[in-house]
Amino acid sequence: MPKPYIFKSEVELVKLLRQDATHAAARKFFSEEASSIADVVNTGVAGNTFRAFRNLPVKPSVTFRDWAIDYVQQSLLQLSRLSDAPEYSDYVHKATLSLCDRWRKLTGAEMGYGRGAKLFNLVLKKFACLQSLTEAQKQTLVGLQHVPLDRYTIVGLYSVAPELSIPRNATMKYIESPQQYLSFQKKITDIAQKASVPPIYYDILAWDMGHYG
Repeated sequence: MPKPYIFKSEVELVKLLRQDATHAAARKFFSEEASSIADVVNTGVAGNTFRAFRNLPVKPSVTFRDWAIDYVQQSLLQLSRLSDAPEYSDYVHKATLSLCDRWRKLTGAEMGYGRGAKLFNLVLKKFACLQSLTEAQKQTLVGLQHVPLDRYTIVGLYSVAPELSIPRNATMKYIESPQQYLSFQKKITDIAQKASVPPIYYDILAWDMGHYG
């Protein structure tokens, strides 16, 4: 795996978010439709993501996917109707708490808020590709999506956001609380607004497009 690229400045990051290549990569990702919620979950979170979870009494990929499919199916109507940032944030927060609770009960271990939110945001990123959504619903959801916070998206902000005190070796476990999580999302949203792109484009840039340098 390549090392995370550390964006040199906010100016550089805004420029890269605006570039045609980033827009093209986003169009490519969101044009690859998912036929069902199970397809969303299974393709949204790659198998290697679960390597961070070791020595558990259950298979982490199965535990997460079973929970995610059930949660999204149960809240499908609510999710497809989300239309503003506060209610979207509340939806992600409640889902993350639900995942952490299920994980604790089934594994006897702590998922951690940051890891839980990262996994669910990967599902939500792919959810916008669900075949049954209208184009308007897809565009609304893409605009609302939170960035999955992992080593690429966190460390990428090392020089851009010194106020977040990011270690150079940070991973998704670095995010420990809802407040810390929201501070990262706000910073990313502020930068994305300057580039006139949805915040999720930062994930497209930092993760999907690899690294720069």
